[in-house]
Amino acid sequence: MAATISLRNYKLNDKQTYLIQKVLRLSRDISEVAMTKVHEAILRCADLPEALQEQPWAINTIDDTGDSPLILATQRNQFRSMEYLISAGADVNQQSYKGWTPLLAAVSTENVESVKLLLKSKCNVNMCNEEGTTALHWASMKANPELISLLLAAGASVKPRNIYGDTPLHSLAYSTSANHEDIEAATDMLLVAGSDLEARNNLGHTPFLLSIHHNKLECTRGLVKSDCSVHVFNDYSQNVLHPAASYASLELLWYLSVLDLSGINPYQEDSFGDTPFDDLVRNSHATGEWDLGDSRRPSLAEQEAFVELYQGVRDQALQNDIQNLERVLGALQEQDIAVSREHLAILVETEKRRGRENLVSWYRAVDKRIQHAEWELATEDIEGHLLDLQEELATPVWEIPSKYGYLWEFDDGESASEEVSGSEDRSEKLYDSDQQVVHEDDAQAA
Repeated sequence: MAATISLRNYKLNDKQTYLIQKVLRLSRDISEVAMTKVHEAILRCADLPEALQEQPWAINTIDDTGDSPLILATQRNQFRSMEYLISAGADVNQQSYKGWTPLLAAVSTENVESVKLLLKSKCNVNMCNEEGTTALHWASMKANPELISLLLAAGASVKPRNIYGDTPLHSLAYSTSANHEDIEAATDMLLVAGSDLEARNNLGHTPFLLSIHHNKLECTRGLVKSDCSVHVFNDYSQNVLHPAASYASLELLWYLSVLDLSGINPYQEDSFGDTPFDDLVRNSHATGEWDLGDSRRPSLAEQEAFVELYQGVRDQALQNDIQNLERVLGALQEQDIAVSREHLAILVETEKRRGRENLVSWYRAVDKRIQHAEWELATEDIEGHLLDLQEELATPVWEIPSKYGYLWEFDDGESASEEVSGSEDRSEKLYDSDQQVVHEDDAQAA
């Protein structure tokens, strides 16, 4: 079948054509139905009535590429041929070898008139191909509001999932459209129709996480505007910062940097033991495609933008911890057991969410001291930890080694802080540009 499809749909040189034809001659099953005159008429875009009159039995025949005449005509946007075949009794729900229907073919080519014709002919709007992809999945992948509206009006469901667990709302993250209005309209339509904004696919990705994984700024913006959660993580324990480190472009990083990411754990280790900053350093130091996998190597500007994003999240987390520690310290000075333990419990729960069991155990040990009124020892512990956090807050993230070493290393012996201090102006410009990206939709769309 693949050889026949190549011969039909691709431009081949004489040698390639000869070899494929030879393969077909050697492999053709005598009992297999080959090209009918009806199929040939559609390929030539001529003489369809005559071909159908001569071979009426071929109207719903699957040829050696797996297509029925109606699917073939739909793929080629032959509206008149479609009308003729349907009026002659063609099955509007007939599937190809791979489960494709005429409606799937029409939506994938974004032929609105063909879609209207098939819907008017009472085709099954929720049929899917062998991968579980429905017409609404395809319309969402195209971010085509008109097609989505037509399908929903005809009874298309937003609930079906394909073999990857993606809903039609997930499919928006695969769209190549950069039209903010279309994506926003598509998102709104799917949500009004009952889509789950926080649905997870087989890898635990919500549409929001998937949009970052595929570096789709406009889709991310549309989902955030619809009030999706930015605090989710997937089945690999990766939060928003992990895919941002591996896939996000400069523009997407700028956008993420102005969102409220308070509560995001910057230290979160995924199933591979990597923090988001580990991912950035690994990708930045990758020497080949094998090392990168499906990630992208960030440019220097993207590295700087991620550092700004990551440090903002880290600093906010540190400031919250410092604030709670200061409250604990104040209560210790007042020798108030209840208040001391209350603020310490907040820190325990925070570290539980972060998965840092060593700190959970440490805080609990301090709690025991407080319960036994060991004021001096508890105060000494809290003051020491507070000093450590204040020191970390004063240290730029690029000066802290990751699992894969430092982000920036220099041959002249200068420290990272001395070298990178010269880029502070650049970071300031990045922030200014970020504001422009977020607030000037017209400029972004251009």
